[in-house]
Amino acid sequence: MTKKGAPASNEQRVVVDLNNPEFLRSWFSLRDKNESARVLNTLEKVTQLTWAQVYHDSDLKWERITHPPLPFPAGIAAVYSIRVTQARRAIVFRDQQAMRFLLIAGAHDATYPKGKRK
Repeated sequence: MTKKGAPASNEQRVVVDLNNPEFLRSWFSLRDKNESARVLNTLEKVTQLTWAQVYHDSDLKWERITHPPLPFPAGIAAVYSIRVTQARRAIVFRDQQAMRFLLIAGAHDATYPKGKRK
């Protein structure tokens, strides 16, 4: 466990935070139960990875979003997207060792409004 204010290590395992109401609403609204289960599988996978592994995992495809489809949370300078299913991406941010989930986008490209990427 890192001390408050200490820099987070990329070699420690990721802690997943799912306690965002909008994230939970978007996950629970998935109609396809198989797709919902694939999100859970991705979440389980993330908890087994270090941050260094997350950044390089070809299935997750960690990407910075410069024009997110929702406002940045207070105090957050950057948000990212990761692939949670073949058709959907989640919007997340890093807070020390925690990956905090904000939303599952309605469509894969919805995390990039008007085609804006990196």
